[in-house]
Order: sequence, then structure tokens, then C-alpha cells
Amino acid sequence: MKLKKIITFFAPKLLICLIILGIILAPKSAIKAAKDGISIWINILMPSLLPFIIGANLIVSLKIVDILGILINPLTKKIFNVSGRSGLIFAISMVSGYPVGSKFASELRRENKISRYEGQRLVSFCSTSGPLFIIGSVGTGMLKNPHVGYIMLLCHYLASLTVGIIFRNYGKEKHTKTKNTILKDINDIIYDNSKSEGFFVLFGRAVVDGVNTLLAIGGFVIMFSVFFEILKFFKVIDFVTYVVCIILAPLQITPDVVSAFLSGLFEMTIGCNNLSQISNVSFNLLVSLCSFLIAFSGLSILAQCSSFIAKTDIKVNLYIFSKFLHGLFAGIFTYVFLFFNKSSLVSTLFIQNNNYTYYDLYIDNFTPILIVILLIYLFTRLKDLSS
Repeated sequence: MKLKKIITFFAPKLLICLIILGIILAPKSAIKAAKDGISIWINILMPSLLPFIIGANLIVSLKIVDILGILINPLTKKIFNVSGRSGLIFAISMVSGYPVGSKFASELRRENKISRYEGQRLVSFCSTSGPLFIIGSVGTGMLKNPHVGYIMLLCHYLASLTVGIIFRNYGKEKHTKTKNTILKDINDIIYDNSKSEGFFVLFGRAVVDGVNTLLAIGGFVIMFSVFFEILKFFKVIDFVTYVVCIILAPLQITPDVVSAFLSGLFEMTIGCNNLSQISNVSFNLLVSLCSFLIAFSGLSILAQCSSFIAKTDIKVNLYIFSKFLHGLFAGIFTYVFLFFNKSSLVSTLFIQNNNYTYYDLYIDNFTPILIVILLIYLFTRLKDLSS
């Protein structure tokens, strides 16, 4: 029996046993970590994801993506070597955030609307964070600087597009040219859509799918928060921090920066928050590290996205590598942009000169939106169970 097979078989089992042992030995720490994970899910992820996931589900169900995809197909083919429908997944991911892009890219592949190679190219750059999280949660909430939030957002998307261009030549496949005109393709979509279910049925299904997706996201966030706390309990994080500090000693990187960054490799929200509380290090470096974490997304979100991708023949390891490149480019772009940007141009263009932002307005009014969504969810579930 090969050593690789033995490690592959026993590693997940030993990991789960380690987590359970840690929970038994340090129940208070585990409960605190779980509460922190729940807090992140409720206060940050739910308002920044739920309405956009539901909206994205509707956009796909109503064939809006298919119609717009036909129109932009020549452009996306030339730049990223993906179809127009695939290119719009990037726009949906930009608005909705993780893990929506990977989810819809995987669905396109499962439905055989794109090839395996195109699916791989697609997930390489269509897995992004959303503007509400980067500008509102990290820029405004954690770093107390909306101006920096916009810089991080710009660099995040530029890095994603850079990775997409790098992966554009991945895979060898022959593209068959269609003789259909744009009007003929749109007419076919309209004809097929006339056979589909009504708007309210699709809307109810979009709500159910959105809530279920968010519940799964919450589970991932809570578990990885607990897992990181267990590793801290067993001094694994302290040991890794010590080793990294020795390697980076010439750069004078402090242990608290390394520890905060490591926490972000597990859950990016926790890592960004920990980095934002450090005051004895260059602000540009801290922002760049936050930018890397947001683009890399951390093991928690990588696991969420991989749970969708693993249902297809798209390679998960290559997807994770593309996310590492995304993080690397985002961190470099952010550092360079902050180094050369000495003015408040971005904040002048995008932000009003008052303390109350559109993000605050949205968050203040999220509760009634959530109540309506949950009522629709319950009504749809009851209707499905009764039928």
C-alpha cells in the first residue's frame, strides 16, 4: 500500500479526532470560538450575502445571464477565453461575494453548459469577495478608513482579472463556431423560458436555496473558528508563529502580526479583524495583508467553494492555487497603490463627506428585509412539504 494512500485515508480521521479531543479538553475555548463564528455569520456575512445570493439565484433562473451572455460573448471570449454566460458569473460574484461565483460556475459545469476546461478557467477568477464586505466590514468597520476600503476593492478585482488572463490558455479544446445570429439565440432562450415555471415559484425557490446556502456557510465559519482555537490550545499556532518569525526576522515581522495572519488563513474575517487591531506595524503592510487574506479567502471559504467544485470534474487543487495567486496579486497591488497614492482621490469620487454611509443605511434597515426573506422561506418550505 502506497504511503500517499495511507496518509489520505488516515489524515482526515486524525484531524477530526484532534478537534473532538480539543473540544473535550478545552470546552470553554471551543464554545467561545463557536460564539465568535456565529457572531461573524449573523452580523457580517448574513447582511452582506443573503439578499445578493437570492438576487443572483433569480438572475440565473430568469435567464437574464443567458441573454446578456450572448451579447458580451465576443468580448469575454477574446479576453478570458470563456463564454459570455460564464463572464457574467464574474459580475454576479463581484456583487454577491463568496462563495456565489464558485457555486454558479459549478452549476454551469454540472448542467454541461460549459466544458471542464472552461469551468477551470472560470473558477480561477470568478470567486471574489463582495463590495459590502471589503468596503463596509473591513475598510469602514475594522480599519476605520472607507478610503482604504475602496482601494482594496479595486485591487481585489484587478487581481482577479489578472488571474483570469493568466488562466485563459488553460486546457486544449476546439471551439465550434455557431452559425446562429444573436437574435436567433435570444429567441431560442425566450421560447425555452416560456415553458418554465412562474416568477413567484422561481422567487420562492431562490429564497430557499439562498437561505440553505447561507446556513451551510455559517456551519463552515463556526467549525473553522473552533478548529483554529483548538490548534491554539495545542500550541500548534504558537509553534508555527515562532518558526515564521525566525524565517522573517530580517523583515522585523512581529509575532502578533504572524498570529493574526495565520488566523486569517483559517477564517479571513477573524484574521482581518485581528490585523486591524495591531498598531506597532506599518499601516500599508497591514492593509496589504488584509487584501491578501480577502483574495485568498481562507480555509473556511475555500472549503465552502470546494464543496461546490468537488461535485464536478473541475480540479480543486488548481482552484486553490488560483486563489493563492489572487491573494498574492491583490496584496502586491494594494501595497503599490497605497505607496503611490498620497491623495484622497478615491474617497472624493466615491464617498460622501459625512460619517453616515450607504452601508450604514443598509445595515440599519436589514432586519425588516431578513424578516420578509424568512417568511417567504417558511411559506415555500411548507408549500413544498404539503405538495
